[in-house]
Amino acid sequence: MYEKVNCEDIFQFTNISIVVIDPKGCISHINRNATILLNLNIDAHLDKELASVLSFLKRPLSDFFSNKKQIRGYQVQGPQSQLVLDVNPVFKQEKFAGAVCMFQQLENIEKSAQKTDSFKIINRQLERIIDSSSDGIWVCDGKGEVISLNKASEALNGIKCDKVIGRNVQDLLDNKVFDQSVTTQVLESGNRETIMQYIAKTKKFLLSTGTPAFDENGDIALIVVNERDITELNTLRKEYEQSQKIREKYKEELSELALLELQNNPIIAESPGMRSILQMSLKLAHLGASNILILGESGTGKSMLSKMIHKNSSRRKNPFVEINCAALPESLLEVELFGYEKGAFSGANSKGKVGLFEMAHGGTLFLDEIGDMPLLLQAKLLKYLDNHEIRRVGGTDVFHVECSVIAATNQDLHELVKQKLFREDLYYRLNSFILKIPPLRERTSDISGLIRFYLEKFNTKYNCNKKINSQTMQYLLQYAFPGNVRELKSIVENVVVMDERSNVDEFVRGSLGGNEPAYSNLLLAGADSHDFNLSNALQKVEKALLIRTKKEFTTTREMARHLGISQPSVVRKLKQYNIA
Repeated sequence: MYEKVNCEDIFQFTNISIVVIDPKGCISHINRNATILLNLNIDAHLDKELASVLSFLKRPLSDFFSNKKQIRGYQVQGPQSQLVLDVNPVFKQEKFAGAVCMFQQLENIEKSAQKTDSFKIINRQLERIIDSSSDGIWVCDGKGEVISLNKASEALNGIKCDKVIGRNVQDLLDNKVFDQSVTTQVLESGNRETIMQYIAKTKKFLLSTGTPAFDENGDIALIVVNERDITELNTLRKEYEQSQKIREKYKEELSELALLELQNNPIIAESPGMRSILQMSLKLAHLGASNILILGESGTGKSMLSKMIHKNSSRRKNPFVEINCAALPESLLEVELFGYEKGAFSGANSKGKVGLFEMAHGGTLFLDEIGDMPLLLQAKLLKYLDNHEIRRVGGTDVFHVECSVIAATNQDLHELVKQKLFREDLYYRLNSFILKIPPLRERTSDISGLIRFYLEKFNTKYNCNKKINSQTMQYLLQYAFPGNVRELKSIVENVVVMDERSNVDEFVRGSLGGNEPAYSNLLLAGADSHDFNLSNALQKVEKALLIRTKKEFTTTREMARHLGISQPSVVRKLKQYNIA
């Protein structure tokens, strides 16, 4: 008769190393494999606390006793090798009676796993993915030893895989395979690092990034290094620089096309300043910009510039609506801008009226002389600019209107804001894009072109053939044109229509006051020829200008528009020079 295998035999002869602990964590049983794998002695360690005997088990056992739940696959560093720990709690009659701790060598588990078909398939897939990458990829362990690298890394570094696997990167660094290693920097810092490497063998510059992967204990388990050939990036950089040069070339060509486009507009621009204004205007038009503020003295062509912007924008097929904010009283201006509902006031149209905002829907609304807009309407305009909604006078319905708003003024809006005559929030809302047209006296190179343009225009219109010789042209170039382009246009039309002679030179001189330019006459009239004090002379000229302007205009507001200054400034100067 043979003796039957009992539980003690199974416990002792199993391939797994087993240690049984009681509810206090003390060792109660140890099998034969455990004494070998863990260097335990039954006589010396029985009834001793397992976490004290094997210090590397303190953390997992502490976690186990905190909740008495099963632990599976916990990796620990044993006395001889890396181990995988499983802890299973034992309950008797629902009371905790201890636990069974089972240990296996990680190496044996990995060898077994590698023999499975699923592991082989996954491993092949990973190898193919890594090898198909155009970037170089290294994998090192927590000590810096090379585990694997792909074919791209072999080509970039000029090395063979079987010559470096198992070697430490420090050894490769000492043998000058590369000038510096990102792996050693990751091991030092514990963080992701990026460096530039030079590979002497292949004469390549590589951008290398090392990324650490951590185990359960927070230690670096793996370092994955990604490296890219900077030679390719240098090529891209050169291509980019070349594309930038081509872009600049196209930009110059587009600029030339823009100048040709300017020639098709009725605005004459030969001076650099005016060309710059028109080019900026065309850019804003093509971008579909709104809230454009045009500044300039009276007669410089603000209305014409606004029409040019509209004409060259995507809104050109929709209405261009213009209104002079200084031409109407407050009540009528509000009605014109926002419209009114039927029965809004006595005398109102029984059907109501559509305002200019609604008329300009999809197009452009040009608000000339915005500086003269009453404060109440400034608030309503600001509300529209914020939400693009209007409400008719006497109505409750809200209308959504989409139109580009261009405003213009010859006044100093910033000064008006200080004087509480213009809303500060509206000022900053309107001046998203500012176009400041210089006065004609500051762009004399445009005068001759403007004269020729209007001379040809009015000769055609009135079926005439008037001409201006070079001496008269020179005379006009010296004239100050206080009324700017509007005055020049009026002068040319006047001489074409009123003078019966084909040569208008004498008529031009006569209409402007003799053989000297008008501003010279003004200077001689206002200043003593023996007085060379600049301040005194300027004051006298200023006084003479005010006296002359007051004779031509009846209100200080009209004088301000003509002189290109604010109405309060006119009042102050009239009082300063005691001009009644």
